[in-house]
Amino acid sequence: MKVIFAGGGTGGHIFPAIAVADELKKFDESSDILFIGAKGRIEEKIVPANNYKLRTISVAGFSRKNLLKNISILFKSYRALQSCYKILKEFKPDVVVGTGGFVSGPVVYSALKKKIPTLIQEGNSYPGMVTKYLSSKVNKVVISFDDTLKYLKRKDNVVKISYPVRFSLIKSDKTEAKKFYGLGEGKTIFIFGGSQGAKGINEAIKKIFRDLYNDKINIIWQTGSREFESIKNLTNNFSDRVKVFEFIEKMQIAYSAADLVICRAGISSIMELAYLSIPVILVPYPQAAEDHQVKNALSLEKKDACILIREEEQNEKLFNTIIKVINDNKILEKLSENIFKFSDRDSAGKIAREIIQLT
Repeated sequence: MKVIFAGGGTGGHIFPAIAVADELKKFDESSDILFIGAKGRIEEKIVPANNYKLRTISVAGFSRKNLLKNISILFKSYRALQSCYKILKEFKPDVVVGTGGFVSGPVVYSALKKKIPTLIQEGNSYPGMVTKYLSSKVNKVVISFDDTLKYLKRKDNVVKISYPVRFSLIKSDKTEAKKFYGLGEGKTIFIFGGSQGAKGINEAIKKIFRDLYNDKINIIWQTGSREFESIKNLTNNFSDRVKVFEFIEKMQIAYSAADLVICRAGISSIMELAYLSIPVILVPYPQAAEDHQVKNALSLEKKDACILIREEEQNEKLFNTIIKVINDNKILEKLSENIFKFSDRDSAGKIAREIIQLT
């Protein structure tokens, strides 16, 4: 069995592909798997680190703001298609799987032109451009949210399977996890915004961390690289309860220590929290493409699976919401139970079986 996975730009497009590829290997050790990613993006590090082959192509998304820029992008897209045709001819895949990002567009389109079976995995509640334009033409579309279906023209090729997450994420004992960070008694909040941090969330926490400290609440705070030094200096006198990091490698320990998480509403973060059944306050990134982070958060909020606070509401709502939620075990338990319903421990295996059925 020969399978191509096309996706990249963010971990949210790459990690589910790796999880499914791992499952395919369990079904058939001799499976030949190739990843196609975009030149200069993080897949160049992540894919080889997970022991998979990677080919890269030059590709860029269309600009909604600078229409003149799209002229050069059209030429780049043509060259990307030529590269895809060449790779498909050489590798001869049985199935091509697109997991999102600009790179998945030309790869899946090329496969369709060559009549190779195709599957698209769409993690976000609101589908990306590639899913919207190609979903009616591919053999199978895998969605994670019921809400996604209303944005797709064709319904008969759609199956709902939860977003697959890394199996390396294992929740450990809370007391031991807190000891790892040098934290003592009291409830704990874990705040993060990705490797670059989340400036909007950082700014809001800067205004309230002293009040949280005075209420004996512990904070594990991943600031990102840009603001690490300034926030570290700002919190120096509070370091017994406020632990500041530029980047956290062992996310499973931070998750395990947390009674409540505050983060953006990217699909990868949401599904990791669902997998580990952790209560969360989501603050969606307001500039996310097609406002997809807000739509992700709304899909959870209507099932009482998160607390949604928009970035412009933080100064008014964030502190009081944290205090109300973290001190009410019934609310924490309800959020934990409801977000877990979005998870499926066998989701990667189910998607792998859908791929196998197309061969």
